[in-house]
Amino acid sequence: MSKEKKILLTVLVVVGGYLIFLAGYMAGQNKQKGASSTVTAGSGVEAIAVAPSANDPGSAAQAPAAVPQAAPAPETMVSEPPPPPPPPRPTAPAGNQQPPAPPADPNQVWRVQIHDDDAKVGPDNAAVKVVIFGSYGNQESVDFASAVDNIVKDYGDKVQVRYKHKVVPAPHPEAVFAAEIACAANAQGKFWPLHNKLMSSVAISAFSVEQAAKEVGVDWNKAKAEVDATRYRTQVYRDSLLATEVAANTYPNALVNGVRLSNPKTYERLKPIIDEQLKKAAELAKSSGKGGNDLYNEMVKGGKFFEQMGGPKANFQIAQSPMLGKPDAKIQVVTFEDFECPFCSTVGPNLKEFQARYPNDVVVVYKHLPLDIHPAAQLAAEASMAALQQGQDKFWTYHDILFKNQKALDKDSLIRYAGEAGLDVENFKQDLDAGVGKAIITRDVQEAARAGASGTPSVYVNGMKYQGPRGYPADGLDAVSRTYFGL
Repeated sequence: MSKEKKILLTVLVVVGGYLIFLAGYMAGQNKQKGASSTVTAGSGVEAIAVAPSANDPGSAAQAPAAVPQAAPAPETMVSEPPPPPPPPRPTAPAGNQQPPAPPADPNQVWRVQIHDDDAKVGPDNAAVKVVIFGSYGNQESVDFASAVDNIVKDYGDKVQVRYKHKVVPAPHPEAVFAAEIACAANAQGKFWPLHNKLMSSVAISAFSVEQAAKEVGVDWNKAKAEVDATRYRTQVYRDSLLATEVAANTYPNALVNGVRLSNPKTYERLKPIIDEQLKKAAELAKSSGKGGNDLYNEMVKGGKFFEQMGGPKANFQIAQSPMLGKPDAKIQVVTFEDFECPFCSTVGPNLKEFQARYPNDVVVVYKHLPLDIHPAAQLAAEASMAALQQGQDKFWTYHDILFKNQKALDKDSLIRYAGEAGLDVENFKQDLDAGVGKAIITRDVQEAARAGASGTPSVYVNGMKYQGPRGYPADGLDAVSRTYFGL
């Protein structure tokens, strides 16, 4: 083949390929325009939606003419994203816990009581009192400790600082012991030297507390003997209860004439509160003629607080009820529970721990409040009363087994648990079938209604509803019993 023929053949192939490509392109454009105006009859929603090409403005201008009806709203022309998951359902507060509170008013005054045995620096006649709640073995308290020296340096006799112990719940295993030793040191006039040493590190132990006390000149033998005799336990728990009363829930908590320092808790943010309170104290002192502690009490007396024991006082019948301790004990703890209540399962160990501390002074009385929302609770209550017929100790053993098996409280399981608890199973079955405990359960439910206990667990100490530190810790029960009832 000649060179000229080869060139002509190449040109024909290229031109033919271009014509084929152009024909295919035009066919595709016509099909695309037809599809963009296709509407499913009667639906009002496009079955196929193709957005106009950004490089073809003409197609966008011609689309309305091809579709006589109004086009659907833009959001119906594309696939919608899946709906967001539903918000979590609110859960019931655990025990005596409260739902989260709204943001705090930064100018809210709290009724922070002061006591003669408080550790303090600065004169009682100071116009402003800064009360600090803290704990040894707590990093945040350690970080804030230098604020005391800064207050003394910057304000001198105008401001008094008082330190209170917040150890319920204890942030460190040795927090209560360290606080009690600090109270003993305060009685010897050695509080602040010991306090500063203990606040120099978050790492504390019984040994390091002893060493620090000896280094600052505390009479260790005297202090240790007083602590062993729990001489300062009431003071430490009283302070901790006061912290709960004024919502001092975090470490540290500093309140200036009852006004709380909010986060971030730094001395730089504390100073403006002190300055403002100095002005207010001067105005009130001038108008009232009061000073010192009387002036402070006047400034906080209308402050907010949460009573740790709620009234009115209720009277409960305890005859034929399950109990731990002596019926005539000085402190009577009545607990209303439901064997299917998940929160109730955590209360029993705390109540037992508290009673074991004071076996002669505390009695724990178990009362039934099977809730309608728990279908197995009534039968479980009756089964526990059948166990009680064989002794108080058998009830509590059976009680513990039920709370460990809250998801399996059918009758067959209840009978099987009787064997695990060491009960006479045949006698148990007879008492269960006879409903020997139904009358006591009914009495308990009626007493709960009269006392206003609508949920479980509900705990009463000497007839007053416990509203102290959350979760019913043994230390919290100890604190209210000492503070309110002189345990």
